[in-house]
Amino acid sequence: FSFYAYATMFASSSTAARAGLSTTPLRRAARARAPGPTRAASGSVIPRPVSSDDATSSSSSRVLATPSSRPIVIAPGFGNDSLDYEHALGRGDASLVQSLTSRGFAVHVARVERKDWFIGILKSILTKGFWLNACTTTESYGWYLSRLDEAVNQALEANPDAREVDIVAHSAGGWLARAYIGGALALVTTPNAECSAAGLSRETRVRSLISLGTPHIQDAKADPTRGASKWVNDTWPGTYFASDGVKYVCVAGRAVVGDVASEKGSITRYASGSYAVVAGGDGNGVCGDAVVPNSAALALEGAENVLLDGVWHSMSTVGTFDAASSYPWYGSDDIVDSWLAKL
Repeated sequence: FSFYAYATMFASSSTAARAGLSTTPLRRAARARAPGPTRAASGSVIPRPVSSDDATSSSSSRVLATPSSRPIVIAPGFGNDSLDYEHALGRGDASLVQSLTSRGFAVHVARVERKDWFIGILKSILTKGFWLNACTTTESYGWYLSRLDEAVNQALEANPDAREVDIVAHSAGGWLARAYIGGALALVTTPNAECSAAGLSRETRVRSLISLGTPHIQDAKADPTRGASKWVNDTWPGTYFASDGVKYVCVAGRAVVGDVASEKGSITRYASGSYAVVAGGDGNGVCGDAVVPNSAALALEGAENVLLDGVWHSMSTVGTFDAASSYPWYGSDDIVDSWLAKL
C-alpha cells in the first residue's frame, strides 16, 4: 500500500483521486499476476526473469553469514508493523527475518506498530513545521529514531563480540536511518541540540545501510514528509559518511510502469498516482516497485545501486495493509541474496 499517499491525505485530499484508489480491484489485479511484457512499456507489469544475472537462493549463490558478520537491524517502512518483517502476513517465504536468519545472520527488528506512524503524523499537525513544509525528523518521526536506537542497543547487547551493526531499511526507513546515522536522535533526547550536521554527532555503531525501495527524494509540492526528507537530504546529502567508512547501498524494484489512462483501480494506475506523490508529475510511463519510482529509490548520490526486475515494494498486496502479496518483494527468500551480497 502507498503509505505515502495515505500520509499526504492529512494535508491534501487529492492523492486518492489521482490514483483512482480502490482496494478491491487492486487486490484482484495483484492476485491475477498478469505476466506483462519484459520491456517497460506504459502500463506494464514487469515479471521476475526466469533466468537472470541476479543472485538467487541456489546453494551456489546463497549468501551466508560468516564469523565476522555484523548483526542486522531492520528499519521498518512507513505504516508497517514489526511483525510484517517477521511473519510477512503468513507467507514464510516472504519473511525478511526468516530469510536472513536462515542464512545465519543475527537479526533484530525495530519495534513499531502500525498505529505509531499515524499517531506521529497526527501529533505533527500541531507543529508549525508541518504547515510550512519545514519539518525535521523530530515532529513526526522522533519516536521512530528512538525505537531504531533501542534495536541497535539490543542487537549489540545480544552479540557482545560485535561493535557495529548493519541496517537494512525498508521504504521510509531508509531516509530515517540516514538521519539516525547522522545523529538526529539528539534532537529528541537533548534539549536545544544544534540542528545541523556540524552540531550533531554521527552514530558510529552503524557500518552500512542497505535501503530497500526508499524514496530518497520527495516532490517539494506534494511532500508527504512535510519537509523532513528534504531536511535529511540538506543536512546529510548523498553518502555523507562514506569517507568515515559507512557503506550505502540502494535497492530498487523494476516492477510496474505507471499508466494514468489505465482502468480505475488497476495496479498500473495506482502506481502512477503513487509515483506522482513521491516524485511529482503524473507518474505516467514512470517505472518503479508499484509504490516508489526508481528515480527516487536510486537518487542517493555516491551509493551503490541494485536494480531488480519484477521485485515489488512490499510483502502486502498493493492497496492493502493485511493481504499477503503473491509477488516477490525485497525481503522474499529468493530475492535477498541479490542485495545481501553487498554487505
